[in-house]
Amino acid sequence: MNNLVYVSTAKVRQAQILMGLSRFDDAHELLKNSISVQKNNVGLRSSLAHFLISRQQLKLAKDFTTQTIVEGGSHDVYSVCAVAWVLFNFARENRDQSSAGAADRRKNFLRAAEFYERALQFDPKCAMAAQGLAIIIAEDVLNTSKAAPGTADETARKLQGAREALDIFGKVRESVNDSSVYVNMGHCHFIRDELDRAIESVNYSLFVLTYHC
Repeated sequence: MNNLVYVSTAKVRQAQILMGLSRFDDAHELLKNSISVQKNNVGLRSSLAHFLISRQQLKLAKDFTTQTIVEGGSHDVYSVCAVAWVLFNFARENRDQSSAGAADRRKNFLRAAEFYERALQFDPKCAMAAQGLAIIIAEDVLNTSKAAPGTADETARKLQGAREALDIFGKVRESVNDSSVYVNMGHCHFIRDELDRAIESVNYSLFVLTYHC
């Protein structure tokens, strides 16, 4: 391990300590200054992306993660997943009820799915990407069907989407024993009106959270 790697690792740990002390501005500045010295350090860039996302600074996170992709991180799975996560949250938090707002919301959901699929092409076992894609499928946000709300066709489509998402979550569960997987599975079972299984999944998520932290 060369000196630059040692320095970058130390900077990341120092930033984590600052965040633990709620000194978020100091942590932000430390990471930015570190990256100015090592612009292509993927670890540092991932740490800053994680910081921005955790602080819900989505506009900054979107600009930064997109810049990382453009400047050479297009094959870094974490960077690709970070872009997808930011786009998904931009879409989910979009409350504009106009036709333009709906179009922008769908565009960001679609782009998020595309980035998750790209991450899976680079790493077929990437649980983060698989789970992100499954959530999008379960939420039925990419639907192009003309079925009217509340009709039998719409209900059947949502049930099928939830089934497909459950299949993906089942595969993710084999790799990652994380409570969020079981919460998402519970949500899918709820959509399918499988209430006993939904409760079982959520209860198990609490067990995992309690005993596997």
